[in-house]
Amino acid sequence: MIALHWLIRVGLAALFIWTGAQKLLEPGAFAAAIANYRVLPDALVGLAAVTLPVLELVVGAALLWPLYAQGAAVLVAGLLFVFAAAMAQSKLRGIDLDCGCFGADQTSQVSWLKVTVNLGLAMLAVWTSRSRLTSPTANRSGSATAAG
Repeated sequence: MIALHWLIRVGLAALFIWTGAQKLLEPGAFAAAIANYRVLPDALVGLAAVTLPVLELVVGAALLWPLYAQGAAVLVAGLLFVFAAAMAQSKLRGIDLDCGCFGADQTSQVSWLKVTVNLGLAMLAVWTSRSRLTSPTANRSGSATAAG
């Protein structure tokens, strides 16, 4: 179970670090992708286009540090739920757009499959945030036992 937990954390970290870096390379293109969703006022699109990729980089890196992994997983789950909701509202409103998920160089249309994938990844992040890794010498109360 520990190996699975670690693999999910590293996978989510790699995904968020890679996508955050790609979006930072071309913030103008990412801003256009955000604007196409028609959920933010125009005045906030530029700010979101710069802060969202930075947040993705920070939470991706934090997933790699055990001390911060649990909190980072909660933030990752929240971001993925927001991404899924943004995609779902665009599908329900009949807005056909590129998701902007992977930066300007990669086009990927919003679809119900993408909504489902984001929800699945969010659930993995929730599971990761709820899984506490304890040392083999920890007792049920969570405190370490003295070695004899």
